Amino acid sequence: MSDVLRHYFRREKPRFHQFLAHCVVRRALRGVPAMHRSDPPIIGIVAGDNPPIDEIQDALTVMRLPNLDFLRQRHPESLAVFLECPPADERRPRELEQARSEFLQAMKRRKAIFAVVECEEDLPDLFRIIADAIVHLGNPTPQHIRAAFRYCVGVDVGLDEAEGLTGYSLFDLTLAASRGKGWRRVLQAVSGETANDEKSASRLEFRLEDLAGLGEAADWGRELARDLGDWRSGKLPWSEVDRGVLVAGPPGTGKTTLAKALANSCGVNLVATSLAQWQAAGHLGDLLKAMRRSFAEARKKAPCILFIDEFDAVGDRATARGDNALYTIEKINGLLECLDGIDGREGVVVVGACNYPSLIDPALLRPGRLERTVRIPLPDAAAREQILKWHLNGCLSNEPIRDIADKMEGFSGADIGKLVRDARRIARRNSRELCLADLTVLLPQRIRFDPEDLRRMAVHEAGHAVVHAAVGVGEIVRLSINPDYVPGRSNGEAGALSIRTMKPKCNTRRDHEAQLMVHLAGLAAEELIFGAFSDGGGGAPQSDLAFATQLATEMEASVGLGDSLVQLLNCGSNRVPDLLLRDRGLRRRVEETLEAAFEGARTILVENEATHQALVEALLERHDLKGIEVLEIISGAKQHYRTAM
Repeated sequence: MSDVLRHYFRREKPRFHQFLAHCVVRRALRGVPAMHRSDPPIIGIVAGDNPPIDEIQDALTVMRLPNLDFLRQRHPESLAVFLECPPADERRPRELEQARSEFLQAMKRRKAIFAVVECEEDLPDLFRIIADAIVHLGNPTPQHIRAAFRYCVGVDVGLDEAEGLTGYSLFDLTLAASRGKGWRRVLQAVSGETANDEKSASRLEFRLEDLAGLGEAADWGRELARDLGDWRSGKLPWSEVDRGVLVAGPPGTGKTTLAKALANSCGVNLVATSLAQWQAAGHLGDLLKAMRRSFAEARKKAPCILFIDEFDAVGDRATARGDNALYTIEKINGLLECLDGIDGREGVVVVGACNYPSLIDPALLRPGRLERTVRIPLPDAAAREQILKWHLNGCLSNEPIRDIADKMEGFSGADIGKLVRDARRIARRNSRELCLADLTVLLPQRIRFDPEDLRRMAVHEAGHAVVHAAVGVGEIVRLSINPDYVPGRSNGEAGALSIRTMKPKCNTRRDHEAQLMVHLAGLAAEELIFGAFSDGGGGAPQSDLAFATQLATEMEASVGLGDSLVQLLNCGSNRVPDLLLRDRGLRRRVEETLEAAFEGARTILVENEATHQALVEALLERHDLKGIEVLEIISGAKQHYRTAM
C-alpha cells in the first residue's frame, strides 16, 4: 500500500469496497499526463461494469485531499467537480444546460473536473472536446485484492489465489470479504461451484416447477415467466408485465428460494439485496446511495429480478414517530423514487419479501410498484413430503417418508431442511449411510393435551361451527382440533374452523355483527359449558379477539357503520390499538359492539345446545371433520330435537 493511502486510511479504516475502488481509480489515473501538469486536469472516467459511480466518486474525494502530492503541490485549492452524467437518451434540456453551466464555471475557476459515466457515449459533446483524457477503469489487480483482504479484513490471501479472484465483480468480492475467513465459501456459492458434486451443482439451477409449498406465489411466478418471455420476443409491451410483487409468509417458508427459482424459470439475472445491506452502508446518505446502486445494477443487468429481503423494515410514514421519523420518511421517499424512476425500470421486476406486510407503507404497494401481495403458507402434508424428498436428494427413496412428513405439522421448509442436515450428521458420525431412524429420532416429541383441555378445545371450535351455521356466510370446509402439540412451537393451531366464501358481498351492519358473533362464539361456548372462558381466544395477532376487535373498530371508524360517518383509519390498518388507546369514546362503542355480539352468540348456542353437544362429541372422537360431516351432524341433531318435541 502506498504511503499516501496509508497516511489517509490511518485516520479512518476503509471498507473493502472503498479500498478496491480507490485502487482501481488511482491506477487508471496514474498514467494520465494531465494529472502531472501544472493546469488542473479535466478527465472523463468510464466506469463500465466496474465499481459503481458512487464508489468512484468517494475514491476521487480521497484523492483530491491535500494528502495527495500532485494536487497539494500544483492545485492547493482545487476542487473536483463530479459530473455524474445520465445516459444521453434520458437528459432533459434543463439538465443539459445546468451541467454545461457548471462545467464552464469550474473551468473558469481553474478547478479539477472529473465526469464519471457508465459508458463513453454518455459524456456530453462539449466535455469530450475539451477533456484532457478519457480513461476506462479496469478490474482490480491481484495485488489490489490481496492488499484489500489483508488491510480491511485481516486475512492473508496468496498471490496465486488472488490472481483467480480478478474475474469476480466488486459486489461479489465485497460480499465474500464480509464473511472474513469464510470468504471462499461465499464465492463458491456465488459462482455455483460445489466441490466435485455435480448433483449439488445441478440443484443450484432449480426452477419453480421443482419446488413445493409455495402456493399462489408459484402460480404468480409461472405467469410472470410467460409474460417476460412474450415481452422479450416483442409480443407484449412492458406496460402489460407486472412490475413487482410482495411475497409474505412466516419465517423459513422459502421466500428467498422463490426469488432464485423465479429468476431461473424466467431465464433472467437475479440481483439480491436487503434493507439490512443498505443500512450497513452507513448514515442516511450512504443508505440512499446503496439503494440507488442496487437499482442501477438491476437496470444494467435487465431483464432482471431485483430481490429485496426484509422489505417490512422500510416502515410506514403514517406510523413514524420520535427522533427517527424523518429518517424513516426519507428512506421511504428514496425507495419510492427508485421504484418509479424516470426510466420506468423497463426489464426490472422487483420482488420484496417480508414476514409482516401490515408494517409497510401503502404507497409502496400501489399499482406500478409492488402491485401485488402473494403469500407463502406453511406447507401442508403433501408439500412437506415433496420438500423432504427434495432435501433427501434421492436418499431413502424406498422408505415410507410420508409418515415423517405427517409428523412435521407446523414445520417450515427451512425446518425440514435443518432436520435432514442434522440426520445426515448423525449418519456421518456413525460412519454409515443415512437411514430412516436418523430422521425419526430427530422428530420433536409431541405431548398430548389433557382430556379436560381437549374437551375445552372441542367446545370452543364446535361453538364457532354452530353459530356460523346459524348466521354466517360461506361454506364450512373443515372443523378440527389437534390432540397433541410440540412444546416450543407455535406454528400449529390447537383447532380451527375453515370456511370457503363463494363470492364477495356488500356487507351491512347486520352482516358485520354476524361475523362478530362467529368470531366470539368459541369464547361464548366455553363460558356456557365451563362457566368461564380461557385465554385461548386472544393474545395472538390472528386470534378470535384480535379479529373481532379489528372488525368492530372498522365498523365504527372505517366504513361508517357506527355512530359516526367520519373515517378515522383505513380497513386493515395496524393502527387500531393506538386509536383505541387515544379515543376513549371510540373504545367504549367498540366494547359495546363486542359485548352485544358475544351475547348474540351465547343466545344461539343456548338455542342449539343439542347440536353443539353432538359436534363436541364427534370432534373428541375423530378430531377432524369435513364440512359435509359437520352439516350432517347439525342436521341430524336438529331432526332428533324436532322428533323429541
